[in-house]
Amino acid sequence: MFRYLWRHKAFSAVLLFLLGIGWYIQPVAAWIGLALLLFLRLTKIHSVLLIYDLTDRAALTHVRTLATKRAHMLSPDEYGNVSEEGWDKHLNSFIKKTLVPEFQRRRIDHLLAKDSKRYAARLRTRINRIIDRHQPPESTVVLDDTMTGREFELYCRDVLQEAGWRAALTPGSGDQGADIIAEKEDRRVVIQCKFYNGTVGNKAVQEAYAAAAFQDAPYAVVVTNSVFTKSAHQLAHKNGVLLMHHTDLPRLELIVASGAGSS
Repeated sequence: MFRYLWRHKAFSAVLLFLLGIGWYIQPVAAWIGLALLLFLRLTKIHSVLLIYDLTDRAALTHVRTLATKRAHMLSPDEYGNVSEEGWDKHLNSFIKKTLVPEFQRRRIDHLLAKDSKRYAARLRTRINRIIDRHQPPESTVVLDDTMTGREFELYCRDVLQEAGWRAALTPGSGDQGADIIAEKEDRRVVIQCKFYNGTVGNKAVQEAYAAAAFQDAPYAVVVTNSVFTKSAHQLAHKNGVLLMHHTDLPRLELIVASGAGSS
């Protein structure tokens, strides 16, 4: 238990000062009072630190899935807006279903019950920091707003290759809608690239789904510099097609590792 005192040096200094004063005034009362204060204080410190430690370990265990969920839930909608509300709700669910049972087993859940909103916010912050530390480095390949569709395909290929994928452009004819075939370990991904000024609709989703089936690939992806329509999101969800912004390409391995795909 005394290792926690070392982490709280100011508290340790105050206790030692009070102990020194109390020893000359009323030694017995000082010892009893400080012992009680020390016990109560260390019990809370121990519980709080244990909560944080269990949270960190659980977040590290599920960091790939959490990173994938966050990338999707914080991606722009069909109007280009980003809302954190859905991601916060998902983290609250993760805390409730994954962390709280372990807190209950360790008998430290009473701290969350006293101020659940404040502790939930702190735990969400810790989980987000862990995800941030395990994000892949930003790509050094630069997107040019004036590039052509084919140049955008080359850009996407280069980003994937930088991230460790074996990525190759298709010939452009007879590919059934595939622009890039990317492979890494045992994963094979068909990618359709859409460099648009407007929104990307259902047709791109349908073509990516058909291309994945034709190429015997379990994962179909549509990647764009723009945003997708609401109906495209609905159709993609129904058919297991992944919709991505080009800035998500370095995280493709995390995304497909979550188990989403067209199969």
